[in-house]
Amino acid sequence: MKTFGYILLAAAWTITLPASAQQASDTITVTGTRFTFPLVQEWIDQFRQTHPGTVFRLVSPRDPAAAQAAIHFTAQRINHKNEQFQYTPVARYALLPVANSHSGYAAKPLTVDALRTLYFKKEGTDAAPEKAVVYNRREKSCAPVTFAAFYGAAFEDIKGKQVPGDDQQLLKAVQEDPAAISFNNPGFIYDLRNRKPVHDITVIPLDLNGNGQLESTEDFYTDLDILINRLETAPPPGIPIEEVVLSYDRSLNKEKPVIQAWVQYIQTAGQGQLHHFGFLATHPATASR
Repeated sequence: MKTFGYILLAAAWTITLPASAQQASDTITVTGTRFTFPLVQEWIDQFRQTHPGTVFRLVSPRDPAAAQAAIHFTAQRINHKNEQFQYTPVARYALLPVANSHSGYAAKPLTVDALRTLYFKKEGTDAAPEKAVVYNRREKSCAPVTFAAFYGAAFEDIKGKQVPGDDQQLLKAVQEDPAAISFNNPGFIYDLRNRKPVHDITVIPLDLNGNGQLESTEDFYTDLDILINRLETAPPPGIPIEEVVLSYDRSLNKEKPVIQAWVQYIQTAGQGQLHHFGFLATHPATASR
């Protein structure tokens, strides 16, 4: 009887293991730029309401599983593209200079040249009198690379202290140092509930006309929705704006057709979540590539 029991147990494993393996193979692993994850998770959650059988796994780029991820979200310019991959812009985001609210630069309007002098090792045309401590990511990631490229510089040219961790850790470092300045995306700079800047953080506004004053037409940073409206309708030339691009191997359209369905959802109904998380709508001309 004991031998017969072992045979039944072995048979049960023979039956259940393929189902378990099938579930693992059906899981869609997603990775990419971490500051997009709150938005990406919302897209996953909303899509699964109509596709409950679809299993997503959202992992950090540092997770070993990221090496086998089916879908990548990239928030910096892609210079070299794989012809086998589908690249779809799904959002845009801005990068704003920020200061600790006790800093001499808090809410002080600066020209693009003054910002270049403040943040980068190369000299610009305007000198800034107050002392400031620039904080940057230690990791060469999408946001600092994009911020530097906008000013014609490289990641290595950014001054100051390097902070381990992600963009949220960078913002926290600025909150803790009264002399700190840095840069970040609106989704972290602003409280997504009340749409105001988070505590101890103030945006450094652009001096668009160079008169050293913050005119009413330049003051659009106090509320996240006002900021988004300005960036989408009349973006100032001095604010970096970059695309978020979703990419995956085209062969997955046949192997896992649900991926294409998710991408279509993101391009349509999913666009309705962009503003809540501080992102901008994509340009119609770049909706698919």
